[in-house]
Amino acid sequence: MKKFSASNQKLLKAIHLVVAGLWLSCVIMLLVLPIVAGKITEGSELYMYMYIYHFIDLYVLTPAAIATLLTGLIFSLFTRWGFFRHGWLIYKWIATLAIIITGTFYLGPMVTRLLEIAETKGTAALHDHYFLQGSDIGLWAAIINTVLLIAAVFFSVYKPWKNIKR
Repeated sequence: MKKFSASNQKLLKAIHLVVAGLWLSCVIMLLVLPIVAGKITEGSELYMYMYIYHFIDLYVLTPAAIATLLTGLIFSLFTRWGFFRHGWLIYKWIATLAIIITGTFYLGPMVTRLLEIAETKGTAALHDHYFLQGSDIGLWAAIINTVLLIAAVFFSVYKPWKNIKR
């Protein structure tokens, strides 16, 4: 398969870094945002908090994660890196796919449901079992995803497990 030129690789790398940075920034925001929730006293505040959380998750984080996946795919197909030549790349593929699949099929729908609960119940949502459990799961997901993505950044820089023997 034809490989990208050096200038095309640099452009691809720049795009990949921007979208990956945006993805990581969004995950960190979802980690920090619950601090605000501790100060909520009114239903409209809770709804706005969940609206912002939902917006970041679905309309900024998700496209950034997909763009990161796609630019990584293009990197693997059209550069010398490949898919499985290096352990650090294997880690990045596993982490990226795990986060995206979990977010798409579990966390995203859960966040949408939490927004619906906040809209219909107001501050009473703070006593709703599903809402509380979902909020805890969202916090833990943000912690885990932050760690996984920061590890991916460090692995991209330091490149451990180079050149896996076939």
